[in-house]
Amino acid sequence: MKNAWLGLTGFTLIAVSYGMARFAWGLMLPDVMRDIAFTPRLAGILSGCSFIAYCIAILVAPLLSAFAGPRLPALMSSLSAAFGLLIIAVAGSQWLLGLGLFIAGMSAGLASPALAAAVSQAIAHRQQPIMNTLINAGTSAGIILSVAVLSWLPGGWRMSCLLFAFLALLCAFPVWHILPKDKPLARYGFFHVILHQRALHRMMAIAFFSGIVSAAWWSFGPALLLRLGIKPDIISLLWMTAGAAGITGALTGPLAKIIGMNRVYQFSQCCLAFPLLLIAFSQHFTWWLVPAVALGGAGYVTLSGVLLVWGVSASENSPAVGVSGLFFMLAAGQVVGSMIFGQIYAMTSGETALLIFATLPLLLVFAVRSKDLNPTY
Repeated sequence: MKNAWLGLTGFTLIAVSYGMARFAWGLMLPDVMRDIAFTPRLAGILSGCSFIAYCIAILVAPLLSAFAGPRLPALMSSLSAAFGLLIIAVAGSQWLLGLGLFIAGMSAGLASPALAAAVSQAIAHRQQPIMNTLINAGTSAGIILSVAVLSWLPGGWRMSCLLFAFLALLCAFPVWHILPKDKPLARYGFFHVILHQRALHRMMAIAFFSGIVSAAWWSFGPALLLRLGIKPDIISLLWMTAGAAGITGALTGPLAKIIGMNRVYQFSQCCLAFPLLLIAFSQHFTWWLVPAVALGGAGYVTLSGVLLVWGVSASENSPAVGVSGLFFMLAAGQVVGSMIFGQIYAMTSGETALLIFATLPLLLVFAVRSKDLNPTY
């Protein structure tokens, strides 16, 4: 029962910190741009604020876990999501939006390493991959809920952010009571693990370039669909479809036992490319977009599950550090990707930017050797 409560608490925190405090921004972006005028180039910079905060927080989280146990960074994750979303809700300028996105973006960076450390302390070793990937799938639940709220709650994106902030604050109570407060027994420090665990290095490079690719959809997807003349309610449906499909990421650990992590990884990269290619070649709405964005959502959450399982396995003595290293590179890639996509979009067209970004995951399919992605369970 204790394990079930830990899984539910972690799932909820990930739903709040990733689904609402981080990825809901992409869905809100078209409406925000109508209320607070700014260019696609500035939109890329604003999206980068969230990713930069994530990068900083994910480096700090293992240090906080080592100093005070996983409970503290997890609690800070919940509170930063609430405070950042509150600022976004009342923002009247681009700069206040950037501040809110920065503070809210810290939430996800604090959550993942803290929860990885909590799972390593409280869950038996053989059950950890399943628990970690189940918690990681909370992203999809957060996206589904954010779509429902943004679509049906009166008051638009501002009132939605207020509700998200309230839910993030509520999440602090189970975090405080369920997560362990004991310090993890880490044998090595952060930089020792990152520098000397050679198994992490290739995966860190893969995480970086995968982050670049994922920024195209999560930062600009709704805006690009709007340019095709697709109605906002259909865009919301597509965003919800991507989020719902991401629930399949909970199967990353069990599926890897059957077909191997390398095959799971290859599938996830191909899925990232498919929606970008289809949107690039579409001139109007087509029902093919529904399975395409579903595959994209499933691919992203599955890929993050691959990184999560690999990071824990490659640094068993310091799981929070391994997860931090890989998720840091994923987020760093999203910072770079948001800015590059915004620049290409502004200078050429959305179609050109999408085609360029879609080629990268297809190349990354061949970037690993079979032994690179097969950690022991």
